[in-house]
Parts: sequence; structure tokens; C-alpha cells
Amino acid sequence: MPEGCAHLLSSPDCPFQMIRHGENVYATQFHPEADGGVFELRINIYRNRGYFEPHEADTLIAAAHRGDPQHAAKILRNFVARYG
Repeated sequence: MPEGCAHLLSSPDCPFQMIRHGENVYATQFHPEADGGVFELRINIYRNRGYFEPHEADTLIAAAHRGDPQHAAKILRNFVARYG
């Protein structure tokens, strides 16, 4: 990790999900603004664009709807409360 960065979040699949540089620059490897419906829209838009096999779209959509967006939403609310 670059000097001056703070490691904030990790997961088994992504060891650096969120970092901060200094006090005001944040980077995430997830979308705190998105929920299952937003991801369903994106999956349908990209269904035939080469990001995944088109026949996998329904499985990806189902997985997106199983996710729990409450933690990401809390991160976004806290960010807005701090910098809004």
C-alpha cells in the first residue's frame, strides 16, 4: 500500500476493499451507492458486452439481489455526513 494510506476494509476475495489517503481521499473496490436493483440494471446493460457470458446474467442478477447493501449504505451515509 502506498505511503500515507490507511487500510479501512477487506474481505476474503478483496484484501483492499477500501483505503484512505491522508484525511480526505477515499478509494473503494465496491459500489456503496448500489443495491441489487442497480446491479440488475448494469448486468442487463452489459449482458452482451463481453464482461461475462450472456447465459450467466440471470445467475449474477440473483446473486446481486441476495447481497445485503446495509453496510455499504452506512459507509455512504457516514461519508456524506462527514463531507456533505
